[in-house]
Amino acid sequence: MTDASLLVDQRSASLTASEQDVKAWASGRRVFVSSLITDMPQERSAVRAAIETIGATPVMFEDLGPLDVSADQAYLAGVRSSEVYIGMWGPRYGVRMSDGYSATHAEYREAERNGLRLCLFVHGEASGEMDGAQRDLIQGARNLYTTSSWSDPADLQQRVIRRLKDLAAEELAPWVRVGRVLFRAREITSDGRTISITADVRSDAVHAELVRLRDGRASGVAFASPTEALSVQLAELSTRTISTIAHEERLTLVAQERRSSHMRTALNGISADEVARRALSDGLFGTSTLGEQARWLARPTDPLAPLRGSGFDDSVLRPIARLLFTEQLITDGSAARIDSFALGPAHQGARRLQATWTPPQIYVNEPDPARLSIDGTVTGL
Repeated sequence: MTDASLLVDQRSASLTASEQDVKAWASGRRVFVSSLITDMPQERSAVRAAIETIGATPVMFEDLGPLDVSADQAYLAGVRSSEVYIGMWGPRYGVRMSDGYSATHAEYREAERNGLRLCLFVHGEASGEMDGAQRDLIQGARNLYTTSSWSDPADLQQRVIRRLKDLAAEELAPWVRVGRVLFRAREITSDGRTISITADVRSDAVHAELVRLRDGRASGVAFASPTEALSVQLAELSTRTISTIAHEERLTLVAQERRSSHMRTALNGISADEVARRALSDGLFGTSTLGEQARWLARPTDPLAPLRGSGFDDSVLRPIARLLFTEQLITDGSAARIDSFALGPAHQGARRLQATWTPPQIYVNEPDPARLSIDGTVTGL
């Protein structure tokens, strides 16, 4: 799938979005605010102001009118209708609901399950008075994500604004792969046959490789974006040199004839989707869930192999890891879409990886396939 000698435009990770672009990204976007309401009234007001400052819509329990559903169901419905989750965790865990979790813990779990972007803030650990359940919640989250502290409501407000702007910049400039080069695109348009990309490339090596692909008129070049993976030819490339370290690139890619679907076979009562899931788990986590009987049918699959030992910063590693993961599953016919992908921070050389995807529909009239997921530890990233 991927040439091991990737050329990555690492400087493009520092791209920021303009205020106008941030406003456009935020318009209509819902941001769920989770905390103990009685413990953090000032913090909640500050976070509301931060969300409204960038033009998004805060989703807060205080704003809910009378509903004919239980309070805990109203909380979770608010999470599911949002794109971003902001959790503010203090010393208290909160009252447990019927499912055994506090409202904030249940909201966090629902946000994870539905693939929301997470912004986690922790306060009060130094007091030594943190509930045991709250400490467990925070430590569990830190095994997968990075948290931030805050000193006062004003500081929290500014941290939330910065985090939301960072999310906007990530989504407004998605990573793409053309052959063995990876860079962030400013804009992608596709009609299924022709793909146009505009990007600000800050790596001379990446620029030179794009020129080589154009001049060589190579066909069968692998292309991947956050939602698409196919074989293309780089038909056109025009460059405007902005400075000695920056090139504005305009690419036109022409999709090649799509290959026939990969053969996907069930084995001894194990569905084809499950065989593919186990192959992915074994390749990524070093497990042996396929078993000896299945090894002739499916081999362990590791879409992140080109990134092992790369030493990339997390701002580069995480989006590229998701891109390569998406490309692998779409290319081999295992997934119609990736629903969530979370690669945690490194702890002693290991990272927790959680991902969920929806398999392709085989027949038009059949129900939507059940989502599949993996959860394990990867090393070397």
